Order: sequence, then C-alpha cells, then structure tokens
Amino acid sequence: MITIATVMAMVRGLHLAATLSLLGTVGFIAWMLPAASVVPDSLRHRLTQLWRVSGLIALLAGAAWFIIQSVTIAGADTLADALDALPVVALHTRYGHTIAARLGLVLVATLFALPSGRGMAAARYSSLVLTAVALALQAVIGHAGATAGATGDALVLSESLHLLAAGIWLGALLPLWLSLQALAPDQAASVCARFTPIGLACVLVLAGTGFAQGLALIGSLPALFGTQYGHIAVLKITLFLAALALAALNRLWLTDRLAARHTHACRHLQVSVGIETCLGLAIVTAAAFMASSMPATHEAPIWPFAWRPNLAVLSDPFGRRELLRILLPSAIAGGLVIVGWFWRRAFWLLLAVFVVALALAVPKLASLLTIQAYPTTFATSPTEFADSSIVHGATLFAANCAMCHGAEARGDGPIAKSLPVPPADLTAPHFRAHTEGDLFWYISHGMTAASGAVAMPAFGNVLSSDNRWALIDFLRANNAGQSARLTGRWTMPTPLPQFDALCANGSTIDRDDLRGRLVHIIADVEDVPAPAAGADGLDVATILLAPPDHKAKPVGTACVTVEPAAWNAFSILLGVTPEALAQTQALADQNGWLRARWRPGDPDNWNDPRVLAAVIRDIAAHPLATATGGGHDHHTSSTTLH
Repeated sequence: MITIATVMAMVRGLHLAATLSLLGTVGFIAWMLPAASVVPDSLRHRLTQLWRVSGLIALLAGAAWFIIQSVTIAGADTLADALDALPVVALHTRYGHTIAARLGLVLVATLFALPSGRGMAAARYSSLVLTAVALALQAVIGHAGATAGATGDALVLSESLHLLAAGIWLGALLPLWLSLQALAPDQAASVCARFTPIGLACVLVLAGTGFAQGLALIGSLPALFGTQYGHIAVLKITLFLAALALAALNRLWLTDRLAARHTHACRHLQVSVGIETCLGLAIVTAAAFMASSMPATHEAPIWPFAWRPNLAVLSDPFGRRELLRILLPSAIAGGLVIVGWFWRRAFWLLLAVFVVALALAVPKLASLLTIQAYPTTFATSPTEFADSSIVHGATLFAANCAMCHGAEARGDGPIAKSLPVPPADLTAPHFRAHTEGDLFWYISHGMTAASGAVAMPAFGNVLSSDNRWALIDFLRANNAGQSARLTGRWTMPTPLPQFDALCANGSTIDRDDLRGRLVHIIADVEDVPAPAAGADGLDVATILLAPPDHKAKPVGTACVTVEPAAWNAFSILLGVTPEALAQTQALADQNGWLRARWRPGDPDNWNDPRVLAAVIRDIAAHPLATATGGGHDHHTSSTTLH
C-alpha cells in the first residue's frame, strides 16, 4: 500500500530531479556545448526545450509537494481543511516561505529559455544563478535546516554544495546523451573531454559533502547498516559508485574510441551515458526518500549481522602480537611475489604461495577482529542512566536475579551451586565488555551453554522493555561501584547518573545542565566543606546528596538533589551502602565522567581545600575525551526495543 509519505517522497524526488536537470541543462549549454565548433540548430532547439520542460516539471512537482506537505502539516482530512491550510503554511512557516521563494526563482529561470537571438548568453547565466540559488535553498527545509547551531549551519552549506554539484554533473547527463545523438564523432568527443574536468570536480564535492552529511546524520557503522535511513544511504552510495564507474569508463575508454572514430563507439557511449542518467535519477530518488525519513542518529539500530567488528583488540598488546603473528606469513609471501615479478620463472609459484597464506590467514583474522553480535547489540537505553532507573533496577535484580547471581551479583546466589552452568560474576571487569544492547538481548532471550543447557532463562515475557533497561542500568552501576569500592576510582568510564537538583536561586538543574563543568558530589547537607570553586578559577558545580528522608535546602552556591532515589543510586555507583554513604565525596570531570571518590578515613583529606583543589586540577587537566555519558548518552535514541 502506497502511503502519503511515499507519495510525498516521490513528488519531492521528481521536483528535485527536474530542478537538477534545469541547472545541468543550462550549465551544459553554457560551459560544455561550446567545445563543439559545429552545433546543429536541431540540437540547440532540443536543449532549449529540455530547459523549458525541466523548469515546468520542477514547478508542477514543487507545487504538488507543497500541497501534500501542507496537508500533512495541518493534518487536514477534508478538501476544505486542505484549502485552508495552504495559505497558513505558505505565510506562516519557514517551509512555506522557502518553497515559495524557490518556485519563484525556478519560474524566472525557466522564462529565460528564450528561443534564440540577442541576450541568450545573459539569459543562460541569469538562469544558472537563479536555479543555483533555488537548489541551495533546498537545504534550508531539509534535515540540515532542522539542525540547530553551528552544526546546522555547516550542514546547510554542505548540502547546498552537494545539490549544486549533483545538478552540474547528473543534471548534465541527459543533455550530453542528446548531444551524442546529434553531433559528429569528433565534435561529440570534444564535448565529452570538456565535460570531464567539470564532472570530476563535482564528484569530489559530492564525495566530500556526502561524507560530512553522513557523519552528522548517520554517525556510525551500526546506524548505517541497522536503520532505514542507513539502508537508503547504502543504496545511494552503491548507485553513486556505479555511476562513477560508468563515468570513468566513458572518459578513459569510450571517449577515446569515439575520437578515433571506432565503429559503434558513439552508440556504446550513448548506451553508457543513458545508463548513467538512469542511475542519476535513481540516486536523486534515494536522496528524496532519505530527506523524507528520520535521520539514522534518531533511530535505534537493528544490527543485521551475526558478528561485529572488534577493533578493541588492537589496543591490547597481546592482540597486536597475535595480529602480527597471523599477518606475518602473508606479508612475507607478498614480498616474495614482488621478487617473483622480476624473476619470472618463480612468479606463479610464489603467487600461489601468497594466495594459500592469505587463505589461511583470513579465518584467523575474522576470528580475531570480529565478535558475536545480536540485533540489539548497538541499541542503547532510553533511560539516560537516571538515578530512579538504577534504584528500580536494583529492586528488579533482587526479585528476579539474586537467587542465582547473589545479592551483590557475584554469581554466588543461594541456588548457584545447584545449576548446571555457574552464574556469571556480574561484578567482574569483563562484564563491561558487553554493550548495553548485548545485555538487553541476553536478558530478553536468555543464554544457552555450549552443551545446550539453559544457562539463563529468558525474561522477555516476564519483564517489560523499560524494566529490562532499568535492570541493565543497575548492573552497570553495580559493576562500577564494586570497582570504586576496591580502588577509589572507576576502571572503566562511568558516567554521572541523570538527576535533578534544586539551587539557591530557585532553579532546578539536571546532569545535562552540568556539561562542560566539573562536578563535586558531597553526600551531606549539613557539614559541607569549603567550596572548591577556587581551584585555579575552574568552574566547579557542587551537588549535595540529600538522604531519602531529609528535605534539605541549598547551601550557598551548592545545589541539593530533590529525588530520594539519588542517594541510593550514588551509593551503588560509589560502592558504599546507603547507611555508610554520609560524608562520602566524588568528582566528575567536565565531560561528565566520574573520576575519583573519597571517604572519611581515606588518605589525602578532601575536606582540606588545598588537597581538594589539587585533585580537581589533576582531573580537569586529564578529562576523558568520550562524550558525556558514554554508553548512556541517549539523547539521539527515539525508540525502545521490545
């Protein structure tokens, strides 16, 4: 069934394709056609007709797009509602202002398609400028225009350049095809030679701007392969590479054959350019569907493969040695092949040795550099690692998991010894090697031992999706807390939980408001040490943890947590029982990562402002570079997996 969204994407694609054709046709007439010294009047007439038709289709399709978009924005169900929506959208929305300006520019650019005579050169360049501006404005009403700040401005510029390059290259393919039919072989070869440097420049711009937009709107390999937007992007990239291959074939082989007047060279080049034109239309259609889809950064990726890259092995000394051991025979064999190139009698034998060595290395490389994956592997929790979620997860763990894994999740529950497979120690360092999505899959679908025995039952039908994510938040916090209890620090990056705090000026802040500031956590609301804000002028926010049964007011510049869950959540993260948490302190760096904690009786008394300032300076000078929240920074997730 064709939905209104599909129709709108198709109409939008037709409008974009026609506008690109308008720019490409006028650009071809102005820049590429003059390479032919003899141009038949029939060809000039056909190109001018293409100019007009492209503009007319762009106007009609653009008007249709505006109508469908206006009906969608207004949620109109009747013809009367739709008619009422059109002037409102046109006059009171950025989309309406922009599309009206674009259609006006396209109309004037189309009217410049004069039949012949004086002023034609000025008309061509005026049409070029107007169409280019109309195309550039397209970026304002797409995903780039919806992105705020400097990132949005950069995306608008990038997409504008992307559209202009697409118009000059892809939009000129149909005029080139028409010229190949009408021009003499030597004249056609000259036009193709003129087309090459312009097309090459456009390809470079398309590749660069496409990569920049991909980073911003897709962002990661999982999003590329695991979201609808990413799938369309993969299709677009594939079509682009196919069109690029045909363009290279046309210039490096067929154009030279045409210039040398080889038999059938012109026909072969026409076929190749015709296919390239169709690929260009498919690329534009894919781009239109991408523009009508949610960017991949706002979707939860569904990983389609049974494995995923495991490049973390490269940071491990043992892993690097193993990689060298695997690659060394192939590298030696490859060197021998180079030697064999000069010693011809041994070349084929050495090449066979290289192929065998490579074939033996590939399975080992795959085993070393990949790891098992699941559809939810790259999913992230929608909870934002909130204090309430951590505490709720602790309750769920006690009710559903402690019998096997033990009260502290060490794998020593009351029934652990009676199980066929010992429960995992969820406080061990290797636990953090699993992604949140892996844990979600394990909890949802259970785990099976190599013998086929059930190692862990599935909880997908027992716990809701939200409860499973809360359980994962607790497991992460508990694992981090055990590390903090033993060493006073966190061996793996651990984010501040999401919490709310009340400040003296009456405002309420949360973790997100503390981005870029160091955070000093104090589990006390009465005996507060001297503020640490004077540490070399560093911006330090002081957050007081209020016990669940204590209603505290802000003290000085410090803010006080307002939710009872905050006390218990931090006790889990800091590896301290709720009863013993009082007077414990912790520090988080400016990127939101917990870095150090101090308890009464520990060395280097943080109640001494000089000692505390020294610790703060050290953390400020060496922040963790990862984005705030690490695996728990979920502002881009809009869906929850079930």
